[in-house]
Amino acid sequence: MLKKLTQTFRDMGTIKTLCEAAEQIANAEHQPAPGAEHFVLAALELPDGSAARVFRKLGISAGAFREALRDVHRAALMAAGVNAEDVAGSERDVPPLPRPSGPYNAAPSGEAVLKGLAALRKRGVTGPLSGAHVLEVVSAMQHGPSAHAFARLGRDAPTVMAAIQSEMAMAA
Repeated sequence: MLKKLTQTFRDMGTIKTLCEAAEQIANAEHQPAPGAEHFVLAALELPDGSAARVFRKLGISAGAFREALRDVHRAALMAAGVNAEDVAGSERDVPPLPRPSGPYNAAPSGEAVLKGLAALRKRGVTGPLSGAHVLEVVSAMQHGPSAHAFARLGRDAPTVMAAIQSEMAMAA
């Protein structure tokens, strides 16, 4: 009982760190609420290092993932009819959004990540919550910027999931 309670408090600390980092990343990218892709980038910064190890197994860097996300975003804007010059202009010299005040707010995909992390415990996952768990939840999402960014980097969903499962097996 005490062990479970202690783990719950540790997980709460990890979630807090993850949420704050995701929010900061989203705001730096001029987005008011973090989505799943921001949680991936935040997971890479977690002290457990598991998400970073998964990326190393995949042979990609955080910088390459960020650039792939930018490419996905640009492509979506251009598909919606925004010309390339306007897209480029919108990315120049724009300061980050200020840190929001009030209750925490995530984009729908960010909320899905948090719900997915909570569901891990209900599925019987034990041990500390890690960056690899964040990647597992996000990788289960078949659509969205993260899935498209991995695809742009030549990593399909089964390849990403295999790297995640390998990391989790090593940690167990």
